[in-house]
Amino acid sequence: MVVELDETVKEQVMELFEALEHDVTLHVFVDDHDCLYCSDTQALAENVADLSDKVDVKVYRGDLNDERAKEMGVRFHPAIVIHGERPYKARFYGIPAGHEFGALIGSITDASRGIAPLPDDVIADIRSIDKPVHIQVFTTPTCPYCPNMVRLAHQAAILNPLIESDMIEALEFKDLAQKYAVFGVPKSIFNEEVSIEGLTPPEIFVEKLFEAVDKV
Repeated sequence: MVVELDETVKEQVMELFEALEHDVTLHVFVDDHDCLYCSDTQALAENVADLSDKVDVKVYRGDLNDERAKEMGVRFHPAIVIHGERPYKARFYGIPAGHEFGALIGSITDASRGIAPLPDDVIADIRSIDKPVHIQVFTTPTCPYCPNMVRLAHQAAILNPLIESDMIEALEFKDLAQKYAVFGVPKSIFNEEVSIEGLTPPEIFVEKLFEAVDKV
């Protein structure tokens, strides 16, 4: 898969990136062996970074047992971890192509500002979470509803350091999709115990966060 950004898309992204405040680093984890989309994921991240002086890319190759991968909680290749105003636990596993490209761009803007465009009561509820929550959102490139669910999960990770959020491209990680019985996307898993299918309103998303915390 070769991901090209046409001029129209570049112009749209550059316009969105005018709102960037703090610098953003895309930490890209790739492997030169047995990783079908690693090179394309790296190229996509670098193409996006070329569209703003506030976006940078750092590439890490090879062993996921090294210190940097462990520090960022990276489990699989390829991965993109977004750090903005602060280091965040917001990760993309698999190439964010197709509709998921929108989730990547939106998450970059959110990470740069360190805030989330959500209702005040939702923000307060997310920030009140006092136990770790790991969110895994399964997606496919052709799913039009997936980007908003991914972005919502990443916004939770931006708002609360106890929350970590992973986008997992189901077609690239079929074993994980099978493990979590992903028959439709988006499907979100909270702390291995709680799941929800489809794009949900922020208020329902928060209910699932609290349900997951109650099971810890």
